[in-house]
Amino acid sequence: MKDKSAKVIQALIDGAEEEMNINKLSKLTGINYKNTYDIIKRLNTQGLVQLKKFGQAQRCTLNRKPHPLIFEAEYERRERLLKNTDMKVLYNKLSQLTFPITALLFGSHARGQAGKGSDLDLMVICEKPRADEVERTISLLPLTIHLTILTWEEFLTMTKTREFSVVSEALKYNIILTGIEDYYRLIKHAR
Repeated sequence: MKDKSAKVIQALIDGAEEEMNINKLSKLTGINYKNTYDIIKRLNTQGLVQLKKFGQAQRCTLNRKPHPLIFEAEYERRERLLKNTDMKVLYNKLSQLTFPITALLFGSHARGQAGKGSDLDLMVICEKPRADEVERTISLLPLTIHLTILTWEEFLTMTKTREFSVVSEALKYNIILTGIEDYYRLIKHAR
């Protein structure tokens, strides 16, 4: 039997703004309750999921930290997104850049609620001298993209603040196009 931990982690990432419990995760993933329970208990033991009792249920919260299972879940979320041709074109362009970046798709496209005229909200985190090259690369695409470019330091600073910002919005729900491991390393340092 294939381990379905990544599927449960995907559901926790996708539902980060919702109250999640084992029963709800079981329904969202299509994995029977007992197996979902066992997976959550194992993830809790590994320090990937926090459990907090409320009533008869237990609230499940993902600890966003660098871990191979989280990387696998994020990779699978990205692969789901790349079934869309526009997203595939964007991903391929970003992948051709020869320097390290982390690119986050956020907003309506990441949530799967984009309408016909919706633009793509894209945040790219890179070194300052590379910002112009990122901008040139993105401008070549025949897509309506609202691009936000930040340095690693700017991203960390904005992550630590409690004020509403484009980073706080991107942190709520995003799909990581490139730089999955770097993103989780940054989040770890922001705490």
